[in-house]
Amino acid sequence: MSETNAIGPVVRALNILRALNHQPQSSLQSLHQATGLPKSTIHRLLATLKSEGYVRADVVKGTYTLTEKVLCLSEGFSEPELVVEVGAPIVLKRTRATGLPLALGTLDRGHIVVRYSSMPYSPIGSEHTTVGHVHDLVHSGMGQAYLAYCSQAERDRLLQWMQASLPDPGLWPPLEQDIQHQLAITRRRGYGLRKGQGRGSSTTLAVPLAHGERVLGVLSLTTFGALLTPERLRECVGHLDRTRQEICAAVGARLAQG
Repeated sequence: MSETNAIGPVVRALNILRALNHQPQSSLQSLHQATGLPKSTIHRLLATLKSEGYVRADVVKGTYTLTEKVLCLSEGFSEPELVVEVGAPIVLKRTRATGLPLALGTLDRGHIVVRYSSMPYSPIGSEHTTVGHVHDLVHSGMGQAYLAYCSQAERDRLLQWMQASLPDPGLWPPLEQDIQHQLAITRRRGYGLRKGQGRGSSTTLAVPLAHGERVLGVLSLTTFGALLTPERLRECVGHLDRTRQEICAAVGARLAQG
């Protein structure tokens, strides 16, 4: 069987699942109207989906409904994953328009991990790419942006994790005081900031990517610190904010679609 012939039934089955998801109960006729597929094809695919446990049939009413098993299809996907999926094309578009090296990061076990970087497409990137880089929540621009703007409940959990990871409990009180001071500065400034140390070093600016009250990821800009004059810094922050708004709107639209 050719690749095209193999893909066809999969696409048709997905169309049926989407149609079933739009209403509590569906008949063969309503699925035909929703998908445009022949009733014989729908009947055959429904039989397969039923045998696999994704569809339940009411033989009396002649209707079909989804089962709880369809929830398993989304267990490997999360809202932070959606930020990367939706945000990457937007970030690349912005880099190609402005030349600015941008990146997307998500929280992973108490650190921010860079999941996408447009640095290869920027003439002012400080390195080839930052994908896979791991940043802490205190000293990195990305970490500051996340910790400063996540919910209080999540912040408390992350701070507890930091405290538990210290070798000496006595180190925590002064460290927590420094962290709270840094977070206050980050909120007042409006973005996370890691300043480069030394000639030729890089500087990172970062803003949170949120949906409602939940921070789903972080958008950052990393380039040579010497390039960020006060005027250029304001310009970069403006580009970050506009890109952030575009990504958050796109994520919200996707989540609204269900």
